[in-house]
Amino acid sequence: MPKNRVVLFVCAIIFFDAVGFGLLMPIMPELLADVAGLSISDGATIAGLLLTTFAIMQFLFAPILGGLSDRFGRRPVLLLALLGFSIDSFIMAWAPTLTWLFVARLISGVCGATYAAAYASLVDVSAPEERAKFFGYGGAALGLGFIFGPALGGLLGEYWVRLPFIAAGALVFVVALWGVFMFPETLRPENRRAFSIARANPLGSLISIARHPSVLIVLAALFLIQLSNHSYSSIWSFYTAEVAGWTPLFIGLSVSVYGFGFAAVQGALTGPAIDRFGEVKAVYFTIVIGVISFLILAVATSGVHIYIGIAVGVFSAFLSPALQSLMTSRTPADSQGELQGAITSLYSLAAIISPAAMAFIFSAYTDEPGLYLPGAPFLLAAALIVGSAVIFTIAARRLAREPLPPAQADEPAEADIAEAFD
Repeated sequence: MPKNRVVLFVCAIIFFDAVGFGLLMPIMPELLADVAGLSISDGATIAGLLLTTFAIMQFLFAPILGGLSDRFGRRPVLLLALLGFSIDSFIMAWAPTLTWLFVARLISGVCGATYAAAYASLVDVSAPEERAKFFGYGGAALGLGFIFGPALGGLLGEYWVRLPFIAAGALVFVVALWGVFMFPETLRPENRRAFSIARANPLGSLISIARHPSVLIVLAALFLIQLSNHSYSSIWSFYTAEVAGWTPLFIGLSVSVYGFGFAAVQGALTGPAIDRFGEVKAVYFTIVIGVISFLILAVATSGVHIYIGIAVGVFSAFLSPALQSLMTSRTPADSQGELQGAITSLYSLAAIISPAAMAFIFSAYTDEPGLYLPGAPFLLAAALIVGSAVIFTIAARRLAREPLPPAQADEPAEADIAEAFD
């Protein structure tokens, strides 16, 4: 199995998924004005509905794609999803009405659910001790996508607001062609299982994973972490403008700085840190870092304070890879796609719930009456991280007492977990 080729292709998929999401950020107001003549105020409402549409479709289809990849293999699912993403980009490029924009977001949400099959491919080709490193590469690709996506959207959008979508559609189509000729199937025939619609839905996937209670508890901790992390995407531009008076240029720069730091930490430090300290200690370290970062942002009163919060926060970047490594080591080989589907569904559920809640809190604490605290959403985010630590402690103690699944019996994670509680 050409392992490096698989890792490179999966990272390319994750990268372009992130680019497709990120390029919308700087051009959405002009796009909505171009399509429907909407003002900034009305456009913001529609933009929120478009994001919700994307998140809902990702939530619904992630376990379906994960289950299909467990039945038919990763290759056909990933290649079809790439083709769909290319089509979505071209629809966005020539959408004549708001209805067509929503159609494109529906397609994008389905294709954006490819994380399940993509990460399952990494599991297929990796030894247990390599998985945290490979998940870190995937996280680095995600971070780089969020760096280049807004930059690409802003740069090309200066010439024509539809041009970023044409470029993205063409690039993704080229990646799909590359995959047709160069990406091998990673799932062995003996590890395939029948597709079940009862299991391939958001609740069915989670119910099925409930056969592994400790993994389900780790998923609960990961869900709280994702709820907290959406405080960035939902209010960042409003928060930085309120606290530091930043213009869109400086807001975009801060997003790129955060994304670059996040990608650098995940790509360079995830593997060595987890190899040295084990998944459990790495999780606790990053939880503490996350709480400190959110508290700094909560009380920040200047741009310097915000950048201090960013500089601290990027060191929590290997939290998700460490949790993923723990969960995959406790999940049988024939259910890895299902696990990744459940994880992606929880990400999407957090994307549906958290932005509205964070925006409401921000509005409540920045209007004239009452306490003025623009960073209030980050206090909630810090509290959610603390709650995830409590839940994770319960899961880690259970994992330390449980045997590994037969297919994972050579994994060293059990010793790492037990050592953390000695």
